[in-house]
Amino acid sequence: MGLKEIKDRIKTVPRIWIYLFAALVSFLILIGMRSAEKSEDAKPEEPAAPLQSESCEEKLERRLSEMISDIKGAGDAKVMVTFYGGEEKVFAENKTESDGRTETETVIVGSKEALLKQSLYPEVRGVTVICPGGDVPGTKEKVVNAVSTVLDIPTSKVYVTKSK
Repeated sequence: MGLKEIKDRIKTVPRIWIYLFAALVSFLILIGMRSAEKSEDAKPEEPAAPLQSESCEEKLERRLSEMISDIKGAGDAKVMVTFYGGEEKVFAENKTESDGRTETETVIVGSKEALLKQSLYPEVRGVTVICPGGDVPGTKEKVVNAVSTVLDIPTSKVYVTKSK
């Protein structure tokens, strides 16, 4: 079928059908573009460091380091936090009583996944901060007070020193 034959066939089709066809094609293209945008938006952004493999302790150290580095005069900070014990997870349970006996079973959701009720974080034992401004008394005090306030621990459990 040549180009001339196609032109002749188009001339015999009423214009309203051509306009409807063009509108339908435009509409389908628009829907395709919108669904592609939605699928791109739905993709989660990949963080610089994978948070799934990061423990609560490592996450706390990273966040404290970022916070301390924002304190004027502190500089790039390294933080180490020590804890009593580790993170404890508490799962939801169903308790049923019958004939004076109490039976407890863990609540399961989905495919054999226990329902997490709460996470209990361990008690902080102490914090060490190493930063370039760790030898400046005013900066040292700001860092100690910031860490003490954020973690709700006494200042005696926070040690700040100058880095190399």
